Amino acid sequence: MYFWECILAIVAGSLLPLQAAINAILKVKLGSPWYATFVSVLVSTLAVAALCLVIRAPLPNFGLIAAENPWWIWSGGLLGVVFVACALSLAPVLGATTLLGSVIGGQLLCSLLLDQFGLFGIPLHPMNTGRFIGLIFLAIGVFLIQKY
Repeated sequence: MYFWECILAIVAGSLLPLQAAINAILKVKLGSPWYATFVSVLVSTLAVAALCLVIRAPLPNFGLIAAENPWWIWSGGLLGVVFVACALSLAPVLGATTLLGSVIGGQLLCSLLLDQFGLFGIPLHPMNTGRFIGLIFLAIGVFLIQKY
């Protein structure tokens, strides 16, 4: 087991409810979920650009990468925009716990499909009883959180 990597993943995961709550306030202050999403993604872009400058990361050859890879490798940012827009709109409605429980459920379901079929370069990890039961328990947990 990769202990420190798991700890880092937990820390990263703990940032999602904070991001959703902060962006939900930004949505109210800006009066628009779309401008709040824009500001959130813009700040992210500027932060990563600054990091690349600080660590002096060399520029990749975007033309060569585009020519040698499928079009969808560029779609990750769009998926991030959808997540941010949904999270900042849903956080005040669902609450942080239900939102993130549902997000985690969606992440696990998608992850199980990626693992099962080895999609997008993910190593094949077939479905088994333990994984299925874990998904069912998570679904029950999200239901209980929403209900009570």
